[in-house]
This record gives sequence, C-alpha cells and structure tokens, in this order.
Amino acid sequence: MEQLLTWLPLNEILTISPTELGITLIIGCLIGLVLGMTGVGGGVLIIPVLRSAFQMNPVLAVGTTSICASLMKVNAAALHIKMGNVHWQKSLLMLTGAIPATYLTTSFIIQLTQNPDTTGLIDSTINYMIIAVIVFSLASMVYKDMKGTKKQPEQREQSDIHTKKGIMDYIQPALAGAGSGVVIGATGFGGGVLLLPILTVLLRVNIKQAVGSSIVIALLLSSLSALTYSGGGQADMVTASILIEGSLIGVPVAGKMVKLVSGKALHRLTLILITLSALMMMSSALG
Repeated sequence: MEQLLTWLPLNEILTISPTELGITLIIGCLIGLVLGMTGVGGGVLIIPVLRSAFQMNPVLAVGTTSICASLMKVNAAALHIKMGNVHWQKSLLMLTGAIPATYLTTSFIIQLTQNPDTTGLIDSTINYMIIAVIVFSLASMVYKDMKGTKKQPEQREQSDIHTKKGIMDYIQPALAGAGSGVVIGATGFGGGVLLLPILTVLLRVNIKQAVGSSIVIALLLSSLSALTYSGGGQADMVTASILIEGSLIGVPVAGKMVKLVSGKALHRLTLILITLSALMMMSSALG
C-alpha cells in the first residue's frame, strides 16, 4: 500500500474536484468488487467503463487499462510464483514472441494516433477488436456451460523431460505468444480470455500452472503496454491510480460477499456483466 501511495500522482489528483474524485473512487471500488466476486478480467470491466463513463477514446482507454491491469496482477503473480504454479519453459517461449509483438503493436498504434488522417481509423479498429474479444469471452463461457454436464477426462500435461522435442515444440509457443502480444497490445485483454485457453488447449499445460503462467505473462505484457502507451501520451495516470485505489477497497469486500452467494448466481452475474460490457462497447462504437 505504501509503495502505491508513493507512486500516485498526488499533485494532479489534488486538482480534481471532490465530486469527480469521489465518483472515480466509487467506480474503482465497484470494479474491485466485481473482480473479486466473479474473476472477470480487468479489461472486460475497465475499458467499457472508461469509454462510457469517462468518454475516453479507445486507444487512451486501452493504455489506461494496461496500467490498471499490470498493477492489479502484481500480488497474484507473486503468489503463483511462490506456489510454483508457473510453467517457466513454455512461458518464456511464449514471451519470446509476445514481447516483440506487444511492443511493435503498441508502438505502431501510437504512431497512427499521432497522424490526424489515421486517428479515426485506428480508434474504430481497436473499438471493434475489443468488442470481438468480449463477445469471444462470452461465447467461450456459454460453450463451457454447454459442455459442463459431460465429465471430461483429466488432461495430462506432456512430460518435458521424457518427450522428445521437435522444432515445432519451440516455434508453436512463440507464435502463440506473438498472436497474444498483438491482441493484448491492441485491446488490453489477455489472461483468462486469451492466454489461459492457449496454455491449456494448445500447449497442454495443467490448469494450475496455466492459471499462474497466464497471470505472469499478462503482467509482463500489460506492463510493457502501459510503459509504451504512457510514453506516447496515451494513458491517463491520474484516472488509473484513483481506480486502483478504489479497487483496493472493493476486493476485500468481495472476498466476504462471495461466501454468501452461490456459485450458480456468481456465474450468472459474470455472464450478465460480460454481456453488458459488450453492449456498452457497441453503444460507444455506434455513438
């Protein structure tokens, strides 16, 4: 908490009216509450809010979300590393493709935003990419529900020690990482929506290590995106810091509330929130 307080742009925050500061803190608290109760990724929640409530353009919303996402994942990443829930070999292979792709994507987007002739095009493109990712997230949850009644055989991860590796065992994770880097850099989405399915289905990592690995990878890529967007003037540090402070209030409250709500109710709440996020983004795009 002390480290976060020293990072806060206090001089800029002090210039904000008490009403605006209070509203932003409340929104951050609600985001933390929903994150803690449903596990819905930060991008799914934060970007539609920034677009609708704060009237940010898509690129600025992605840059600001990247700051929030990177800082919100620090504790979770440290916990999974400590527990040994990270498949380092496949994570590093993914990062060899993801880091350059994320940097090139964010740098290219910033360059386009500096040209008045391409600003409108890049804004609309990113807006529709975000909508597509949210819809994909919703569809994947519905698909899992439909398959949920059938018991799936436990997936076994291939042994890295006893399995003979070919060149594709190294190229495949790097290519998957490159694709992930493009999406994360352009939309601010990652962890559960994109990286987790890649790690479990494509790279055959067991679910515990897949969760930990996805958080660590998303942390590094979100941090890189945040640095690049901030450097290009496409991130609102003040809004991000206030939202994060608010989320620190909401998350502990969610930890207590989740014990009082059934898993079925939480799942329905998650589906409703993702649907609302998609509708908010569509409304912003049409507006």
